Amino acid sequence: MKIRQVLSTSILILLALSCDRSLPEGYVDFIMEQKDEVRDMTKSKVSDYASLPSASDFNLQLNDSNSGLIWSGQASDWNPSMPLVSGSYTVTATYGSNTEEGFGKPSFSGSKQFSIAEAGSHQVTIPVSLTNCLVRISCSNNFENYFTDYSFTITTGAGNVIDFPKGESRAAFMDAYKFTVSGEMTNQNGVKSNFTKEYTNLSEACCYTLSFDVNSVGGSSITISFDDTTETVDLGNIDLNK
Repeated sequence: MKIRQVLSTSILILLALSCDRSLPEGYVDFIMEQKDEVRDMTKSKVSDYASLPSASDFNLQLNDSNSGLIWSGQASDWNPSMPLVSGSYTVTATYGSNTEEGFGKPSFSGSKQFSIAEAGSHQVTIPVSLTNCLVRISCSNNFENYFTDYSFTITTGAGNVIDFPKGESRAAFMDAYKFTVSGEMTNQNGVKSNFTKEYTNLSEACCYTLSFDVNSVGGSSITISFDDTTETVDLGNIDLNK
């Protein structure tokens, strides 16, 4: 299983501030900037597995220093001419939800504190990161040649079931908690086998790859790669070569 750390998305907030002499006020314009590269050898991107949200798709919440709600809504509905008095603020940007799991369901979130103190232009960057993780399945040529049919099912920690039929190349987005993978395979002789394996302690903003191969000396295994580290995990008394 290969973990690939996803770079943070950034949301830029341009603060065009103007103030009168008695009570400074600022006028805030929210500008989104997307960065979806995945830091690994293949230069993969989140957009390889899902459509990235546009700036207008994010939900924004603006609070004052006392956690009082100033404004909440979709970014496309924000009025940049809305005045803000001088003081400290926290803006939070969200998209999607970790409770929504499956293909093409990324979730992003991030927040940033900023202050309005004087006239002028200020730029604030909100680091918005993927809050769920991705899981994909990869099968070696030996595996695909040996088994005439196979399918996998992932059950998330929340109980959602995601099917990976033969040839599925997409990655599923799920809450970074735990999952159980089950597989059913039929070899060239028509013999069926199956397995179930649980994985825990997942991390946000990471892509996990379950790589399946046929052991050349018999037995069954899942090859799990953590960046440059590879280990073989025994799946039990299942001989894939029978």
